[in-house]
Amino acid sequence: MADSADLPLSSTGADQTASASPLSSWNESWSVELKQHQQRSATFPTLQSFSAAQTETGEWILIGGRTNGLHNFTADGKANFPPSHQNERIWVYDPVRERSWSRPLAKSGLGAGHQLSLSTTNAQQFQQGDVLFRVGGYVYDQATQSFSTRNRLSAIQLDDLAAWVKRDTKRLPKHSVLSTAGEALQVNGQDTHLFAVTGGEMLEGEQKHQAQLIFGQDFSGGYTPGSNGLYTEQVRNIDIRHKPKKGKLGYKLNSVSTPVESAFHRRDLNVVNQLKRNGKGELSRHGEALGGVFYGGEGVWTVPVQIDLLTGQPSMANADDSSTFRQGINQYTAANLGLYSRRDDSQTSLIFGGISAITLDPNDQPYYVNRDNNPDLAHSYPFTSQIAAIKRNADNSWTQSLAGSFPKLANAAGEPLTYGASSVFLPLAPGQDQRVRYLTDGVVDLDRLQRRTEAGESVLVGYVVGGIESQVADNFNDLSTYGNSTYTVASGEIFKVMITPN
Repeated sequence: MADSADLPLSSTGADQTASASPLSSWNESWSVELKQHQQRSATFPTLQSFSAAQTETGEWILIGGRTNGLHNFTADGKANFPPSHQNERIWVYDPVRERSWSRPLAKSGLGAGHQLSLSTTNAQQFQQGDVLFRVGGYVYDQATQSFSTRNRLSAIQLDDLAAWVKRDTKRLPKHSVLSTAGEALQVNGQDTHLFAVTGGEMLEGEQKHQAQLIFGQDFSGGYTPGSNGLYTEQVRNIDIRHKPKKGKLGYKLNSVSTPVESAFHRRDLNVVNQLKRNGKGELSRHGEALGGVFYGGEGVWTVPVQIDLLTGQPSMANADDSSTFRQGINQYTAANLGLYSRRDDSQTSLIFGGISAITLDPNDQPYYVNRDNNPDLAHSYPFTSQIAAIKRNADNSWTQSLAGSFPKLANAAGEPLTYGASSVFLPLAPGQDQRVRYLTDGVVDLDRLQRRTEAGESVLVGYVVGGIESQVADNFNDLSTYGNSTYTVASGEIFKVMITPN
């Protein structure tokens, strides 16, 4: 596919911008491939919108999420998010030895509130050493017979949790899971709470114990078509005060950024660590919010948002400037991986599948589901298996291209499947391959990998796990069906992420 001109989006304002930046041909000194992890003998869950972490020995811990596919669109909130599909088990999986374990939270000895906090879907989290910090998420509470966004920050000792799940210990050790509520806030004159966020992201801050809670919404009650939560439209800058030996978890709220609906009304997006050399030649880090949904209640966001990881201040380039980069592909939350080159001072962020405003037609040409004259196509951006590559160059310009796709898999009826939406990325365990070094969470040292690898040799750097598996009507002659899934389920697939220097 040759480099294209600007790509048209909706001309009626359904999306943030009326066009997307050109889609460039893939022209890097490396390639990426996803390989299905086959011949698995251990039981593995089907999960989407869950949290994942990794112990020091490389075992995965899977928490919360849902065991079914995309929610329904009926007038009944419980039918749309069936409580029976709320994941209330903790899973541990060893990808090297191919072993798995699980235990229900009801057997953990944790109180009902702690169990509820670990059962939410679409929570925000980041791992720091052996601790997973987890915030919010959407959940159904059997005790109150109601849905809400959980207003809690939890600190989870991963080794303790893994040992309990594997039955190495009879009881979950005291203080293994700590939790605290967030203070009351107002956003645009409406009441909410600090940690009552779902569909956002959380990054480790620049200072020790600092965290940035980025965008998302506070959704109350059952989800039904046309209902919306209170979008935060802000970054919440906190210090986490965690003293596990004393059984204490607290926080200090440093600041909240000003809500801006025209720029930050976003959820279900990819927020990545972005590396760049500063004036002294040292690596600096900031956050980058890529894309997201739903602009105007139905469209996609196209202009990235930069986040200062010290102050928590977000900033967005002028969307009306034709030179501003506008992302047209893979806007929805999905597993992602960054590759940084100090030599080039560039970073490529790979987004593995998901949902995309622009896909390729059967002739490999960019295709947008034009809804200008068909309002019935609202929310009909298609699921996709394509791998987006969003690259920041040394001069701070941006490009976008397609780096490949998931393997072509089909269901029992031979219908093609797509993957990636609401999946997670899990890195290779530290020390497993000396060629693979992570410079920060989610960002591989590309120079080291290329320097230590023979051309044409593939290197495993991590895994894409779970998410939504969808069979999509792939009919480009009928816009009423293209992009609409005929079924979705939660995926139990694991895909190996292989990087090959050319």
